[in-house]
Amino acid sequence: MPPETSATATAAPQQSAPAEATAPQAAAYRWVVLAVAVTALTTGSVVYSGVSVLIPLWKQAYHLSPATAALAASAIQAGPIASMLVLGWAIDRYGERWVVSLTMIAMGCTAFTVAAIGPNYPVLLLFIVLMGAFYGAILPGGQRAITRWFAPEQQGMATGIRQSGLPIGASIAAAVLPALALRSDWTAAVALQGGVAVVGGVVFGALYREGGNAAGARKAPVRIHRLAVGLVRDRVVRSLLIGGLALAALQYTFSAQILIFLNDQLKIPIVTAGYLFAVAQGAGILGRIGLAWISDHFWPGRRMRSLQWMLLVSAVPLAGLTLLTPGSPRWIVLALCTVLGLLSVGWYPLYLVQVADVAPQAAVASTISFAITLNQIIAAAMPPLFGLLVGWSGYPVSWSLLVAVLILTALQLGRTRAAATPATAH
Repeated sequence: MPPETSATATAAPQQSAPAEATAPQAAAYRWVVLAVAVTALTTGSVVYSGVSVLIPLWKQAYHLSPATAALAASAIQAGPIASMLVLGWAIDRYGERWVVSLTMIAMGCTAFTVAAIGPNYPVLLLFIVLMGAFYGAILPGGQRAITRWFAPEQQGMATGIRQSGLPIGASIAAAVLPALALRSDWTAAVALQGGVAVVGGVVFGALYREGGNAAGARKAPVRIHRLAVGLVRDRVVRSLLIGGLALAALQYTFSAQILIFLNDQLKIPIVTAGYLFAVAQGAGILGRIGLAWISDHFWPGRRMRSLQWMLLVSAVPLAGLTLLTPGSPRWIVLALCTVLGLLSVGWYPLYLVQVADVAPQAAVASTISFAITLNQIIAAAMPPLFGLLVGWSGYPVSWSLLVAVLILTALQLGRTRAAATPATAH
């Protein structure tokens, strides 16, 4: 048994080798599967991330305050929190092909409905929650596809490539939707989102095939509440989930607060601050592919250790933010933002693959859904909490507390690894 697998993985049969191990045609088809998974996440992201892009237009159209307009961002995040556990169970029970395909088509139809009726803002928020709920199948379904079709030593790289679809979709939404909305109106942009989602769902349903142990894995899905209790009781899995929460707190706090910090605290013009943030996001795309590949190539089977070091290394540039002043050299600010973007975005594929590794065979999608749901809660709660803390104590203290969280989480992850595998702790 690998040093960093858990009791949960021990209690359940390990995932069988993917289908490509015995069929050359299937070995080639895994790249089609990866392309389809990237397409699904990219098209889904045009809807999911596109909501944030459209907030300024809704603010103007409905004459909203900034706080009220920002409720749309909370609504799209609330959707997956409400649905992902159920959709993960459905994927384990019925397979990812039709669950992902049908929910993406439903997400597109919901967007078409919004475009057709142009509802008032409270009703619009309800539709946005519904779109987010349908989006909740894409992440666990796509990761389940990776575990079916790719060998363990390739899953980190494949997950990183798939996860790049999220920022790609966000970039497409940012480039296309505002221009279309200004040329016509915001309902046209939402209609385009719907069309993109439907196309993504149709492509996934038409081209995806379930490989590996698909039939066997769907015979006896684990009940969600029993699965959650079992995961939380397992010390290694619990430690892994806590590590994911800390890294999610870093990711979403950095994304939500860095522009405000650069502009308000360091007096950097907003356009320049936007450039620095764009560079950080670009580094994050590279990190999603590169960090997973580095871990799997140089430390195969030791993703828990890689995540521990990622927590520790992330604390260094974050601590550097506490030392910045309005007179700090711009290249230092750029370097810190780039490294934080690389780490705060790039950790996720490693984490998802490790969660899939410790999951029971019959509940891979459900386990991934449980982990992502916890992260979504942190994504929704942490940025405003951090903002309140900044209001009370300022940025240096707030960044320092987040540094402490990362270090303490890394230490508890290290202790758990050492206790689980004393002979290989070092």
